Amino acid sequence: MGNPLEPIARHFGQKAAILVAAWGITKLARAGIKALKGRRSGDSGDGADAAASSAPPGPTPGPSSTAAPSGGRGGAAVKAGGRYKLYHRPATEYHPHNPTWLAEAARMDPADLATDLTWQCPALLEFQSKVAGSSSGTGSGSQQQAPGPPPPRGSPLPPLGLPARALFALEAGACYLNHGSYGAALRLALDVRAWYQAQLEAQPVRFMETTALKALVAAVADAARFVGAPPCDVVPAPNATTAVNAVAACVPLRRGDWVLMTNLTYPAVKSTLARVAAAAGASLIEVQLGLEELSRPGAVLAAVQTALAAGGRRIRLAVIDHVASFPPVVLPVAAITAACKQVGAQVLVDGAHALGTVPGLKVPALGADYYVANLHKWGCSPKGAALLWAAPERQGGLRPLVTSHGCGLGWRAEFLWQGTLDMSSWLAVPAALAVLRALGPDRTARRSADLVGRAADALAARWEAAAASATAPASVSAATAPLPPSGAGAANGSTTAGDSANGGASSGGRGGRAEGAGAGRRLLRLGGGGEWAEGGGAAGMLALELPPLEGYGPTAPDAGRLQRWLRGERRIEVPVIAVDGRLFVRISGAIYNDLSDYEQLGEAIQSLQRRPAAAAP
Repeated sequence: MGNPLEPIARHFGQKAAILVAAWGITKLARAGIKALKGRRSGDSGDGADAAASSAPPGPTPGPSSTAAPSGGRGGAAVKAGGRYKLYHRPATEYHPHNPTWLAEAARMDPADLATDLTWQCPALLEFQSKVAGSSSGTGSGSQQQAPGPPPPRGSPLPPLGLPARALFALEAGACYLNHGSYGAALRLALDVRAWYQAQLEAQPVRFMETTALKALVAAVADAARFVGAPPCDVVPAPNATTAVNAVAACVPLRRGDWVLMTNLTYPAVKSTLARVAAAAGASLIEVQLGLEELSRPGAVLAAVQTALAAGGRRIRLAVIDHVASFPPVVLPVAAITAACKQVGAQVLVDGAHALGTVPGLKVPALGADYYVANLHKWGCSPKGAALLWAAPERQGGLRPLVTSHGCGLGWRAEFLWQGTLDMSSWLAVPAALAVLRALGPDRTARRSADLVGRAADALAARWEAAAASATAPASVSAATAPLPPSGAGAANGSTTAGDSANGGASSGGRGGRAEGAGAGRRLLRLGGGGEWAEGGGAAGMLALELPPLEGYGPTAPDAGRLQRWLRGERRIEVPVIAVDGRLFVRISGAIYNDLSDYEQLGEAIQSLQRRPAAAAP
């Protein structure tokens, strides 16, 4: 009797032989087809691959080659006689062609540029020489705490207030109380920008590939020093919104992750986060900060911690304002950042309003992963200059929204060159910072906070008195009294609210009475947020509630109409905002403002106030 397994073995052996034969035939057929195609094109595929592996970047030699230089080398496969090159793994096979001049700029040490005069504007050099030769003690090393006296005799700068308008290009006769929106550029910075623009058009190639990059590296280093950061950790951006977009695009998000923001987050930033989260399938959590929280930094932190407890490790990115746009509250960003880090979230601080309003700003000390700041606002540079700081451990994964010649050279080179742009606004940044240093940046920031605090108190007193008065001459006289010269009210512009028994309005969208301030109720003032030593304090802005006005209700359309009336009829520029059934103005206190500016606003609003009905006989 034979082996019972023999038929089974024979069966599978035949199967295996058939499979091997089929594989061999297929292999031979493919090789034949490949050889035939190679003969038809005059070059075999294997030979082209071998040539590609040994040839330098560029088109494959051959009379039929029409391919442009690709810059590729290594494992890319050149096919069809060099007519195309296929990168199966672009991340490793493609190698960008980086201009030598950009690679050299990315390696520049800003300290080595100080003695190179080829890129420096003569107007700035002249100003710096005058400042160095004056007896001013308000330079970059000054730490004056009070608003302080005017610059001493011999200084190239006028006193702060209305005389300082000469430093700016503001429209003559206009009352400008809205520095917080777009800032105002210093004349010196505008002159420096114009000089660089002339250099650009005189010799474009030399300027773009030498002068501009040297000046940009030096300008970024100067801005980095202004915020207490190493130059290697700061890169340029055209504005804070663009920088926020770059960070948001590079933070890895996936379905189920959360992104944290607050109800005070700037609307453009909110839209950015919403779009990024939606693309990744992530969720947004918005911390609600009402009047109670905004009055105390500790309450702000508690509200954020409540949201962190709800999201936990799902929160991958938290975006926090340093100084909110409205209401202009300084948030306790160091404490909030520490709380966010405890759940593993990356933290982006939006400091669009902080540079120039927060004394002693040291960005790395806040503990965040990223920090963005505008230079054209309180830094008084021309429009189109902002900075992005990133912690060293985050720089490797951070890229600009535009990929250009710096691709693969590291984050500094990628942000230095984002295509052909007019860099002159950024190149003028050192001029603006030189003026601020000569004035004393801490001095000007504290003066701005003091100024808006006193102005807000006096305006509120004026409008409250007018609302409470009837037609008695004495009452009218008190309501139209000029603003006090000094010391009245909240010196640091800290957050104050009306009588809590009368119902406080929430800037964050909670509750609040629908009617405006009437007799017996104080107008709300919103702003500030803590002590400077703790990273808080008042910025150079405050929001002040308006009294009831004839013809203007507490709605967004009426707020727009009122703002246009003030601009067109009274030449007063100030933002008007409708929140929680109330109208507010946000007043700024810049280098060039003094109390007489706010008197104009006070008189204009008082002329619109709703007069109480006369008492019945």
